Amino acid sequence: MMRSRFLQFMTALAALPISACRILLTQPTRPLRKLQFDPQGKEAQELVLLLPGRLSPPEEFVQYGIVDLVRKERPLARIVAPDLHLGYYMKGLADVCLHEEIIGPAKKQGLRVMIIGVSMGGLGALTYSLRYPGQVDEMGLLSPFVGEKELLAEIEKAGGLENWSSPVVTPRSKSEALQKLWMEMKRQWLSRCGPPFAISLVVGKSDKLLTSNRFFARALLKPDQVIEIEGGHDWDCWRRGVEILLSKSKD
Repeated sequence: MMRSRFLQFMTALAALPISACRILLTQPTRPLRKLQFDPQGKEAQELVLLLPGRLSPPEEFVQYGIVDLVRKERPLARIVAPDLHLGYYMKGLADVCLHEEIIGPAKKQGLRVMIIGVSMGGLGALTYSLRYPGQVDEMGLLSPFVGEKELLAEIEKAGGLENWSSPVVTPRSKSEALQKLWMEMKRQWLSRCGPPFAISLVVGKSDKLLTSNRFFARALLKPDQVIEIEGGHDWDCWRRGVEILLSKSKD
């Protein structure tokens, strides 16, 4: 039953208001198209999974130097950037593909798993970790989409996440899907004082999602897990964010 509800939940997460590079909706395929970079001459010890923003191709992680940054800081990492475009979310396949084709096999090999999610990819990282608890060891969020202002205002008006509740069981719209997301975070994480894995969030001070990111951080993260830097909702800011995430995770 839980698996079925999560499939419906992910199907409802379409048409998110995040900037995109591709315009036309692409249909999902199996296996998931991905870019993969293995350590040179050595066995991988961890997986660094790079999740793109809405409609953004994985090649942008190469174009903007993110892959090179990870290779430099994590020389024993297998780096995977899947083409997890909007079509997978609309069909309810995003979490399934990640688990069956990338993360599940990596865990069976004994690899540590870090997810870095950009914008909608941050939302994808959160929903995956809720659906498959215990699979993620570390998460870096770069200005993630976490909900519309109306929903966040509703939660705040109720006196915070601990006092807010939603009757939604099977989401039938985007707004209901986001309510379900926050209810799952409340159910699984709030009593633990946050996610049960290492997590950091980096957001630009001029980012259009700054307010919602601050709300998410107040509700579920500790102050030292949140970093605000100069910049907006763009790759220049996110590249600096990745540098910070990789440096912070070594401390």
